[in-house]
Amino acid sequence: MKTIIQIALAIVILVLIYFIYESIMEPVRFNQEVARREAMIVQRLKDIRQVQVAHRSRYGSFNSDLDSLVNFFKQDSLAVIRAIGSVPDTLTESEAVRLGLVQRDTIWVQAKDSLLKRARYSIDSLPYVPFTGGKRFEMDAGKIERGLTKLPVFEAVASPTDYMKDVYRWRVYYTRDIERGLRVGSMFEASTDGNWE
Repeated sequence: MKTIIQIALAIVILVLIYFIYESIMEPVRFNQEVARREAMIVQRLKDIRQVQVAHRSRYGSFNSDLDSLVNFFKQDSLAVIRAIGSVPDTLTESEAVRLGLVQRDTIWVQAKDSLLKRARYSIDSLPYVPFTGGKRFEMDAGKIERGLTKLPVFEAVASPTDYMKDVYRWRVYYTRDIERGLRVGSMFEASTDGNWE
């Protein structure tokens, strides 16, 4: 009888050890999955920002439509100023240009040849939030008034209710503000920063 009780206690102890280990490892695995997913989403948001900044430099405003932004990347071109010569230490750049020591030449290059060189995905998937099964980033663009100046602004957002919904008990462990999600830019201030920075 004593041996049976000892075996039963050993089994109970092993089961309790397993449950304790799982209760510790569940949030650790969750945080690893969140870090993996958010890293991919942040990279997409950085890529959207890079294309938006190029669009603003070409047209003076941000684009509010992700499909138009992809078309801009695929079909449009950007101005690149090429410098010929060097500026002496004793002169400013504008003085060197005026004296003919330095020449500036504007050349046009395809946007796709100079933007998103490190992207490991098709540019056609830029509008879609990873891990959502086809949900798109929410994006808006416009202008805000600061003083007497109108400044272009944009904002792109990915909601955790979209990219975390298939993770078990994500609302229990998720620490980021659910309402704000991951975002780049702002519709209320002239900033292209992301809220992860």
